[in-house]
Amino acid sequence: MANRTEKTAKTVKGTNPQFLVEKIIRQRIYDSMYWKEHCFALTAELVVDKGMDLRYIGGIYAGNIKPTPFLCLALKMLQIQPDKDIVLEFIQQEEFKYIRALGAMYLRLTFDSTEIYKYLEPLYNDFRKLRFMNKMGRFEAIYMDDFIDNLLREDRYCDIQLPRLQRRWALEEVDMLPPYKSLLDGDLVAMSESDEEEEEETKKEKPRLTSRRRSRSRDREREVGDRREVREREKMRERRERGDDEPGPSSSGKDRDERRKDRDRSRERDRRDRKDDERRDRKKESSSRRGADNDEEREIAEANALRAKLGLAPLER
Repeated sequence: MANRTEKTAKTVKGTNPQFLVEKIIRQRIYDSMYWKEHCFALTAELVVDKGMDLRYIGGIYAGNIKPTPFLCLALKMLQIQPDKDIVLEFIQQEEFKYIRALGAMYLRLTFDSTEIYKYLEPLYNDFRKLRFMNKMGRFEAIYMDDFIDNLLREDRYCDIQLPRLQRRWALEEVDMLPPYKSLLDGDLVAMSESDEEEEEETKKEKPRLTSRRRSRSRDREREVGDRREVREREKMRERRERGDDEPGPSSSGKDRDERRKDRDRSRERDRRDRKDDERRDRKKESSSRRGADNDEEREIAEANALRAKLGLAPLER
């Protein structure tokens, strides 16, 4: 008698509500200690108290033998078939997350497709953590939006074969559902606009870099020419002080050697100055490139994090 469906319960999907759970899973729930101790003579009001005590969700574990309390309470709700207002209150309340998950599972099993999309899609904005027990009896961390997404996309979840769900685009074509609008649409549009602005700025900055390089090379040539003039003036002053403006035949060879040495020294100095300037410019260009690469990697990481929340594939680098 304790395992029979309420006499006032209506058929769901053309069958007994309890038959939505497979027979072998249903029999294991009936044989579990939690069902015998805590689910006997439960009403819709008492299910709320039991749902407040839930600490994790899941299906069958320990070698497909033991059912979780979450699965037992889901079957109990199918057995007593609470009112629609009670189920919606389970989902709309925000204090107890496991009661919300229990109400979402029952709604996915018993309601029609339009109501499922209508009441479950707003729960995508709930990002609270849930503890999920896998078949090995170990806990895994999932989020409420992942749980809702699995209910809407998977054919089997928590060891229950979910009823067939109509495609959303098919319901939109017959005007049974409005187009889906996500809260992240505004953020995605803002990110795309910022990316386009940054690309335009980088395109505009490229010719500026070339003009800067040209101006730098011109400045170097001017500096080198000024240095040469200064050195030649200093040499002329030294010669005048020595009185070597009119060199004799014996001193002409020495003067030529000194001039050659001075020219070689000035050329070596010019080469060193050019090399130092080129090294400085290379360091500046490499630092600017590294900064641009770091900014691109940050933008790609932020976009991938956002796409991961939406269930999209990451961007390629």
